[in-house]
Order: sequence, then C-alpha cells, then structure tokens
Amino acid sequence: PKQPLMEAYRNWRGWAEKSAADYSFHVAVTWWDETVHADMGTLVRDFGVNSFKHFMAYKNAIMADDEVLVNSFTRALELGALPTVHAENGELVFQLQQRLVAAGITGPEGHPLSRPPAVEAEAAERAIRIAEVLGTPLYIVHVSTEDTVAAIIRARSHGQRVYGEALAGHLTIDESVYRHPDWNVAAAHVMSPPFRAKHHQDALWGALAAGHLHTTATDHCAFCGDQKAMGRADFTKIPNGCAGVEDRMSVLWDAGVNTGRLTPNEFVRVTSTNAAQIFNLYPRKGAVAVGSDADLVVWDPSATKTITTAGSLSKVGYNVFEGRQVTGLAKVTLSQGNIVWIDGELRTEPGAGRYVNRPAFAPVFDALKRQAGLHVAHAVARAA
Repeated sequence: PKQPLMEAYRNWRGWAEKSAADYSFHVAVTWWDETVHADMGTLVRDFGVNSFKHFMAYKNAIMADDEVLVNSFTRALELGALPTVHAENGELVFQLQQRLVAAGITGPEGHPLSRPPAVEAEAAERAIRIAEVLGTPLYIVHVSTEDTVAAIIRARSHGQRVYGEALAGHLTIDESVYRHPDWNVAAAHVMSPPFRAKHHQDALWGALAAGHLHTTATDHCAFCGDQKAMGRADFTKIPNGCAGVEDRMSVLWDAGVNTGRLTPNEFVRVTSTNAAQIFNLYPRKGAVAVGSDADLVVWDPSATKTITTAGSLSKVGYNVFEGRQVTGLAKVTLSQGNIVWIDGELRTEPGAGRYVNRPAFAPVFDALKRQAGLHVAHAVARAA
C-alpha cells in the first residue's frame, strides 16, 4: 500500500530478469494521488504498460475503494490503457471473516463462507457500472460465479466492452475441497475467489463456449506448505493463492475439448488469441503468421498422464490438480523459435525471456471514442 507505482515496476522488472519466457506486467493501483496519476502516464508512454489492476478485496491492505476506481479508470481511459479488476466486495469479506472466526470457524472451510458468490457478483456489477458511466473498457479477472457471468452478458448486450477471464481451477475444482479432513489439503486450495459449486462451473463453461468469457488463466500465486501453515489457527491468515500454470493447458484441453465443451479452435482462442488481442499484442503474439513471434506448441491430443505433485516441475510441494488424469499434452514448445520443451524435457534458460512492451490504445479504444462522439452532452440554452 502507498508504494509508488514506478518503484513497484522497477522492483518487478529486476525480479523478472531470470524469466525463461517472455513476460509483461499489469501494474496494480491500490491508492490515489497525483503521483499515481503521473506514474500511470510514465508507465504507459515509456515502459509499455497498457493495463492496470485493481483489487476490490483485501481491506486494510491493497483494496481499491470507489474513489480509487473512478480516478484510475478515468486516467486509464485517457492513456488508452485497460482497467482490470479482482471483483470481490472487500468490506463484506472483512465483516464475514470476523463473524466466522468469532463463531469458532477458524479452519479453511471458513474461506468460501466468507466469500460467497454474491460478494463477487456485487463487486463485478459495481465495476461494470463505473466503467459504463466513464466510458472505459473493463477486464474482470478470475470470474467464478454464474451471477458475474450474467452481469457481463447484460453489459455486453448493451454495447459495453467488458471482458471476462476464467481459471482452469474454477472450471474443474469445486468447493468441497475446503472441507477435506486433512487441514493441509484444504489450506492448499485457499485462493480468492474460492472454488465454487458445480453449477457455477457449468456457467463458466457455457460462457466460454458462447464467447461471453474470453480468456483462461490460472492466477498462479504459489505458497508452500509452511507459508500456508501461518493460518493454521485462523483461516484469514492463510496466504491466498495456488499454483496452476504448469498444468493449465492440459487441464483445459481434457475438461474442455475432450468433453465437447470447447472445439479445438475455441481452445486456441481462449488460451492465446483473445488475450493477445485484448492486451494489444496481436499479431505479434496469438497468431501463426509471418512476422509473429515463433512461440508455438505442438500438441499431442492423445497423450495421457496423471498429474501428481511428485511429477511436477513446480517446487511448491502440492498440486491442486493432484490425481487428475488428463489426455492432451504439449509435445514440443518453442519460444522465440527455440525448443524449450520436448517429450517431457525442459530446456529453458533463466533470463531467456524478454520484457514485452504492449502499445496503448488497442482497437477497442477507437470504437469507444466513436461511440462517445455520438452522445456528446450539451448545455440547454435558456432565455435570461
């Protein structure tokens, strides 16, 4: 909180220098004053940042209130940058957490109880309405509920440019994990928003197929067992986050394409092309074409494996997809034209990844400008 945006950016650029793959940043806006206004401009103009993230949750930490949202969304629109939101009502979460702990519910089962679906739906609807009034596009990260899907559909049907993202975990894991008898297993799944009941999963799959949700991700934020154990006596102190990037593609192919929920072309769109277009990297990324980066995957749709912690490259010590058998694996992966993965062998080199500048003013901003020009407010001329 209150960390200057340029300082945060420079810190993360330093930490990311060992990245083996190309990367870019969303920069979080968690507070507001004129220095934030200025830093946003510097980041967009000079450092290739074209998106800013806002956490509507995490009171007393990084929560962005409505004042921050309005100011940041307004500035982002001026700069041609895309606002993104983590949609949960932070005040409601805080109050529910206090009530649950006071009632003696201190284990991981309290986590989803403190973040019911309505908490996400309210925040998503509020962010959408703020974006509507200001005339800015909006990207909602890790959509997990049918009500948020409904809010996105409503907004888009009225011409708003609202984009939604679904996580591999939210598409395949349900809330029963929080009642697992092993505290460590239950705590390993603590992330926000939490995993939901099956009918929410069905809504997410339907929205992906229909084009109402546009991208898939993992919200990869790994904590080891010792870190999770900090909340053993109080679930509100369990660090929020799970690993997932290693198995995302296979899980999505197996649960999506192999079940008929997605076609192979739809799989490519929601894992690659749409993200490149939304964040203005297309056709450098998200396309197989002359002049595009040679970032390619050769996919074997019949290869099968069982996901296990022991078989994972991740060092976090657990896997939320533990025991899941998947059919459909990456056989060869190329980055910048170089083979970095082949037949289960990792060939990456730390530092091979490049920071990727993302230009401001994606095509959606021109569309919004034209729309706004049709609805210019005018004063009413009245006789004195």
